[in-house]
Amino acid sequence: MSGSAGEVERGLSGERKLASSNHGSFILRLHWLCQGGESLMNPVIRAQLKEFIKYHSLPPAADDSNFEVYSIFSVMSGLLGESVDPLEVHLKGNEFGLDGVGILIQGEIVKNARDVSDKISTIKNPSIEFVFFQSKTSASFDYGDVSKFFDAIDYFFDESLKGESPEIDDLIRAKSEIYDKSTGRRNPKISCYYISTGNYEKPAKLEKLRSEFRAKLEQSNIFDNKTIAVEFIGAADLQEWYRAATSAIEVDIDFPKSVVMPNNKNVEEAYIGYIDAKNLLRLYTIKDDNGSVIGVNRLVFFDNIRDYDDKSKINVSIKDSVFADGGAEFVFRNNGITVVSKSIDRTGDKFKLEDYQIVNGCQTSNIIYDLVYGEEGPGSVPRTDLAETIQVPLRLIGSRDDEFVSSIIVGTNRQNPVRDEQFWALRPFMKSLEEYCRSLDAEEAIYLERRDNQYRDSDVERTRIMQPQILMKAIAACLLFQPHRAARDYRGILTEYENTIFLDDHDVRVYHAVSYLYYRLEFLWRNQRISSESKTFRYYILAAIGIRMTSNSNVFSLKKSKISGVASSIVALCRNEETFKEEVESVLQVIDEQLAKLGVSGQERIRDAIRSDAFAVAFRDRVVASLS
Repeated sequence: MSGSAGEVERGLSGERKLASSNHGSFILRLHWLCQGGESLMNPVIRAQLKEFIKYHSLPPAADDSNFEVYSIFSVMSGLLGESVDPLEVHLKGNEFGLDGVGILIQGEIVKNARDVSDKISTIKNPSIEFVFFQSKTSASFDYGDVSKFFDAIDYFFDESLKGESPEIDDLIRAKSEIYDKSTGRRNPKISCYYISTGNYEKPAKLEKLRSEFRAKLEQSNIFDNKTIAVEFIGAADLQEWYRAATSAIEVDIDFPKSVVMPNNKNVEEAYIGYIDAKNLLRLYTIKDDNGSVIGVNRLVFFDNIRDYDDKSKINVSIKDSVFADGGAEFVFRNNGITVVSKSIDRTGDKFKLEDYQIVNGCQTSNIIYDLVYGEEGPGSVPRTDLAETIQVPLRLIGSRDDEFVSSIIVGTNRQNPVRDEQFWALRPFMKSLEEYCRSLDAEEAIYLERRDNQYRDSDVERTRIMQPQILMKAIAACLLFQPHRAARDYRGILTEYENTIFLDDHDVRVYHAVSYLYYRLEFLWRNQRISSESKTFRYYILAAIGIRMTSNSNVFSLKKSKISGVASSIVALCRNEETFKEEVESVLQVIDEQLAKLGVSGQERIRDAIRSDAFAVAFRDRVVASLS
């Protein structure tokens, strides 16, 4: 990648000086207002932004930071189908040319080199993606701002952007760790999104600038050139993708070769048969405004679509056989796909599905996509002959019974390498916990998401939605007193404590209390009640509160009355914000003192320290000592 470090430094230092002074802040704010600001923002986007702020518990702000988060959410969830927290992608400072940077490994956000190392240690051939954002509330697509955005991405990879902010430095180190250790058999993907509230009319100068930047990315030979995306996003796209991210998924398909399945008390209607690839692809592809397929919608799959390896021997042999016989034998050699939908509206051979999921058949779906859209990648011309010739076995089941759907998922996936926590989330206890948590009053309600995107189109505060893997980490820290392992080894904890936690006879109240504690802690950060820098110590805060509330006891060995008392105490602490803040600050003081005693400073060294057994043991001893 190119770029003079001296030129970069001169440009960046000017930006820093402007942003760091009161006079500069005033000018930046005035500039935002003059560009239109909230008052002249597209009214539909303004309404969506207002809703987004409410459901994500963000503080109403008279600047464009919430718009930046909203736009990241719309693209990441609505277009790319990634279930990630947009705040984890958003940059909090005034970084040169960038409003958001997301590095994803197997669909999970990594923020630093340690995260990368922990993630790739268990994955043989990981899927890696870099996503960059620049968002403007103005309606214009300014040549200078776009050029600055492209330069910032360039400088990120040649590391000229170092020193811009601690967060950028961490992300650059994460990038280096990726290229040092984990590119495997495929280079990372890269997507770059410049976002405005206007309409992009493809002016010649900007199109030339985009073409040149894309060529530079290709010539660097460090990305998967088939999947490079450099996009200008306008109001219409944002509106569409925000709706896609917050609404139930719908699709219309033709399924003429179907037979009604036997009656079942848990099923409204069900069909079995075979379907051509053209209609099957409608279930899981994303299209642009022109109707061209631009990618695979990951949100409709139960298992992890990134586990698909297009270069594996078996997948290559399947595709070779299809090209040899034109796909005529595919239906005889494939086990097919199972789709579960909450709503099926049939008119003759036409089926309208709403809120559906492909619970089995991820590999088949990906193979079909590769066959039809070829090696050129997304956006290429479909191979219509294969799309119409290939037939695939299909089971379509309409059911609103979560337990029955869970049994289908388990039954159809036991032979597949599906994540352990996915099956664990379907345990009977988890259903009881889900029902209890959402039955509470509005302040204490938590929504346990036992299946991905379960509450996608529900009118609930998004920060109250608790994903199973997050709950597992919170329990590991708060009740098992393992804060050093919670983030990096929660799957190991799940295996180790499989017969200790989430048992059918356990009291749901203590699990709810931990979920509520996690939510309230996140609320303090989102609303800037405590410093966001303390997020590094999230699991130590949970552990300290758990130790204090249980008097350093194994909560699961206590009498039922004691367990309910622990749960009530945690909830009561969280409901009193001032007392809760004081508790958090006291924990942070303990951590600061211990780090000072060890002479540890700097984010990298701090992260290494708090992941060690020795630090966790010493921390627990200090918290226990404070109880006496």
